Amino acid sequence: MAKKESFLSKLRGESSNLNEEQELRKELLNLKISLSSGQLKETHKIKEIKRSIAQLKTIQKEASKELNDNG
Repeated sequence: MAKKESFLSKLRGESSNLNEEQELRKELLNLKISLSSGQLKETHKIKEIKRSIAQLKTIQKEASKELNDNG
């Protein structure tokens, strides 16, 4: 059985991660607003979005470190 491609490996394959963080942050804000108003049923989505943002920042940091080491 083949593994599903993870968010982290998908991001490593892409080159345009700048807009992705903004989209994730907007989604996180919308989820938090829904949670505070009592409309959010899938509270686990907040944790997933936070994890995705952290993974994205890790990729960005790795890329900047690689550029600094090579250049």
